[in-house]
Amino acid sequence: MNKKNIMLPVVIAIAAALIYYFVLYMAQGKIKETSKMEKVAVAAVDLPEGKMIVRGNIKEIDIPTAYIQKDAYVISRGANLSDIENLVTKVAIARGNQITKPSVTSLSPESGISLKVMPSYRAFILPVDSSVSSLIKPEDKVDVLLTFDAMIKNGGKEKMTATILQDIPVLGVGGNLGQGMDSASRAANAEREANNAAFSDRSVLSLSVSPVEAQYLALAQEEGVITVIVRSNGDRKVLPIEISSFSKLFS
Repeated sequence: MNKKNIMLPVVIAIAAALIYYFVLYMAQGKIKETSKMEKVAVAAVDLPEGKMIVRGNIKEIDIPTAYIQKDAYVISRGANLSDIENLVTKVAIARGNQITKPSVTSLSPESGISLKVMPSYRAFILPVDSSVSSLIKPEDKVDVLLTFDAMIKNGGKEKMTATILQDIPVLGVGGNLGQGMDSASRAANAEREANNAAFSDRSVLSLSVSPVEAQYLALAQEEGVITVIVRSNGDRKVLPIEISSFSKLFS
């Protein structure tokens, strides 16, 4: 029998065995990759477009590596849920879907202050001196004082100061809306604020108030001079505070 005729089946058998083992190896690798689980950030609730993300909106779950989307926030690879907090959705994200970097953006003046306003509250835009706003940061808590001319018994007037609001959260200072701004957004915001300061010595605070508090604050703006004072971190006490006047000070 021809030697070539003898070797041909052997070569074919070896080639078939190599192909079989290659396919088996690839299949085993695919199974192994599919079975490996990693923690990934997903939406805990349906997130509409333009929604600012808070901790209760997201959670981490185990997902097979093979099914992790590109640019997802993978907790087991160094990402944190805190990286996503205060970001804003660019598209709607259904409950259970993975949070990807292209689907969210930084909180910025372009996204608007309304994203930070809690239900049933309002953002009151209060003009202040830029020297004051430069020392106040988003998430600070402030008290609001009103200095006004009060009528006294003899028919005259006396200046008095009253604390009209206490423990009020600051949502934003000028264009700075707080966490969630990346380095590029912070740089752009700083440049914007510097340009504004060059033409005006005024800035604004965005305060989180109830509708009733908003009415009193608007009334106070018309009746006298408003002063904002910053509270200590963690101090949430609301105290009865006596109205101050010069007659009381020197009596």
